[in-house]
Amino acid sequence: MLDHHRPSPQTRPVLPEAGGDIHPRCREMAEAMRDLHAAGGGVRFADLIQADFTSAEIVEFKDHAARLARELSMRQVSARPDLMADIIDKARQAMSNRLPLPRDTRETQALIVSWGRYCAARDALVRDPWSGQRERCLALLTRYLNQLPIWQANRETVIRAVDQTLAKVAQ
Repeated sequence: MLDHHRPSPQTRPVLPEAGGDIHPRCREMAEAMRDLHAAGGGVRFADLIQADFTSAEIVEFKDHAARLARELSMRQVSARPDLMADIIDKARQAMSNRLPLPRDTRETQALIVSWGRYCAARDALVRDPWSGQRERCLALLTRYLNQLPIWQANRETVIRAVDQTLAKVAQ
């Protein structure tokens, strides 16, 4: 007769829930490989031995741990959308490589050109302040903000905030 019994919970290996079928020592080796790579640029067998891995663990897990270390090292990073305070700050600073992009806005050529025109006008106002240039800055900022999916009240808030920081020009 065959003896079919389930192993007791005490004899089952405890594996982490996150990570599926990745052995805990493989995950540890991947983290060690990332640290070693960041510290010295390479990962040698002796380095892993020094990191308290056995020869058997290194032979068994080195390829999978190396793949896992590469995957963990590459992250998809995306900038968060600009909030109203961010939009105001960026409009006040007027740097051509930092255009304000609120939620649901993709960077397009039209937006880049429009923002660049505003930044150039702000730079011109700083170099040669006169009332016509000040009004041109506000008009170009309004044109840029009109292309963004934000409420009119928010556009006016940005315009007022920037207007307060622009150089006051006497006629």
